[in-house]
Amino acid sequence: TVYLYDKNGIEIAKFKDLIYAYTAAISPRDDLFVVKTTEGRLGVYSFDPPALIKKFRFSKVDGAQDDNFCFSSDGTEFYNIERHADSCKTVLAIYDTKDFSLKRRILNCDASMVLSSIEYSSEKNEVYLLGFYRDENGVAYRYFVGKLKHGSVTDVVIIPESQYYFHELY
Repeated sequence: TVYLYDKNGIEIAKFKDLIYAYTAAISPRDDLFVVKTTEGRLGVYSFDPPALIKKFRFSKVDGAQDDNFCFSSDGTEFYNIERHADSCKTVLAIYDTKDFSLKRRILNCDASMVLSSIEYSSEKNEVYLLGFYRDENGVAYRYFVGKLKHGSVTDVVIIPESQYYFHELY
């Protein structure tokens, strides 16, 4: 169940449109919010009036869709880390927030690069990605932070494994 409360803690709405929904993101325009499920669905809701706008399944890989997501700085795009081929391979999907149609997918199931978190920094007006590289045996061996620029990961900085897990948990 998704609950919507006002700033005084009073329940405004309750939605039972999704199961296994644990995380949400609010648009920087404060007009809508998106809820993600671990079963590969997104629910898009408006604040005024409180209503479900769209619900769709972005992947049939079930139970592994707990990676991060965020809006672009102007709220026109929504970035979602998804798993399509299997639970070990990630892609970054970019949706148009006018209708939540898929604009494109990048890093399309690249088995060597796994994304785990994406975050927009309003302070720097940049989108950051956290992830790791796998070796030929599928074992994580290098961890990184990078920036999303023009549909690709740039300015990659290799970080220690402990720092990766700190940021992933944070």
